[in-house]
Amino acid sequence: MKVCSCREIREAENRLIESGCSAWTLMNQAAVRIAAAIARFYPEPGLCIAFAGKGNNGGDAIAVLGILQKIGWDVELVHPYPMDEWSELTARQFSLLSHPLRKRLKGSGRSPSRILILDGLLGLGGKGSLRPEIAERCRSINHMRRSSGAVHTWAIDLPTGVDGDTGEADRDAVIADHTSVIGGVKQGLLEDCATKYVGRLVPIPLDNLDLSHVQGEDIVIEANLLRRLLAHRPYELFKNQAGHVGIIAGSCSMPGAARLCAEAALRAGAGLVTLFVPEELYSVLASALPAEVMIRKVSRFGECEVGGFQSLLVGPGLGYVDSEQARELKAVIDGFSGSIVLDADGLNCAAREGWRLGPNVLATPHPGEMRRLLHWEGKERVSRREMVESFVRQHDAALVYKGARSIVTAAGLPLFFNSSGGPAMATAGQGDVLAGVCAGWCAQGVGPVQAAILSVYLCGYASDILLASGRQTEQTLCASDTLGALRNAIRYISESTLP
Repeated sequence: MKVCSCREIREAENRLIESGCSAWTLMNQAAVRIAAAIARFYPEPGLCIAFAGKGNNGGDAIAVLGILQKIGWDVELVHPYPMDEWSELTARQFSLLSHPLRKRLKGSGRSPSRILILDGLLGLGGKGSLRPEIAERCRSINHMRRSSGAVHTWAIDLPTGVDGDTGEADRDAVIADHTSVIGGVKQGLLEDCATKYVGRLVPIPLDNLDLSHVQGEDIVIEANLLRRLLAHRPYELFKNQAGHVGIIAGSCSMPGAARLCAEAALRAGAGLVTLFVPEELYSVLASALPAEVMIRKVSRFGECEVGGFQSLLVGPGLGYVDSEQARELKAVIDGFSGSIVLDADGLNCAAREGWRLGPNVLATPHPGEMRRLLHWEGKERVSRREMVESFVRQHDAALVYKGARSIVTAAGLPLFFNSSGGPAMATAGQGDVLAGVCAGWCAQGVGPVQAAILSVYLCGYASDILLASGRQTEQTLCASDTLGALRNAIRYISESTLP
């Protein structure tokens, strides 16, 4: 989905309305899709409390509330303004609600197992400091969310109190777990200062909305962008044509990294996977690896024969690489003509040795590794965008800058911001899984940038699936869980027509 300014999205919507599509139709189209998205993330109905302002953002929230009510949710409406001040569309949506609305059961001891708060207080028109009556409702929303892990907040288009153009937030701004962005992603929501308020971005497209006039090139990754990469395989395909991944990974202190990335490459569809490990690690991993992974023990990097592979993954769990080992590793990398995924200790080695990463490399740093690559360890706080732009000036490689809304890019390309996943993935091994998935797609002939775009979304969506199903929580999700859910994420993207 395109990233745009608030003015650009308003102009596009106005042109669509002038062409004959009514604002009422657009509101209901968005509401249906937001409700469908809510049902995906929260499949078991609970209580939904909509905080609705007097403008059309409030109408959006009430329309979603009405749809959720019809599919089994208890619903409640909170509105800070008298109804005679509401916009025409908001009042009309309210008239369609099934009555009576649920009344809060104060002092009864009864409480629903899940509460979803819909933030529809302010839309794109909200600028500057929040009015007292709106700030009070925002504080109520945030207090409810803090009070229990069963309470989640879903913002419609943008969290109230966050500027859609700059990302600057009022001190009482709503903190959302999900923000459903309608038509286009407002550019301020991607700013570092807005991340903690916005949560997981959920793109909601509008039919026939023309954003060709948008000046910015940034793109938010969502399922529709990826579906063509997951087309049917040729019926006569055999394993050698599905790609062979070579992996140089693991050490005695981090054997699990080698196992995770090797299995991830398999789960991403690679036909063959060969893992090179130190001699002392061979006996540990030989029985622990999936049966499909081939394993070769080496005493030094120079013994890694990588000529027959389509992609090469270097770095997960390697540990410290001294200068002599680094020279051997560099020779292996320089002599490989396929796609190279450089991760973890491979990146740390590249940073220490001052390597310039070439166009066949996909680098996958987290913030600490990124600072080391840029030699910015002691530099004052800079934005993620600045760090990415500096990387592509210094290196010819493709990049996945990991973190909340991982960024994928390469020199001359837009910035692609991932929309899937969330804080549940802040656990050891998630980067190893991502690196293995990237290498698996690269081995199948997918270019490094496209492989990265596909991989970050798949891994994030795998975690989304686990949280939505209740099989894991933000506190219990592990990298091996993400790995196990990849098949469902791939199936969803391949088969679904939803955003």
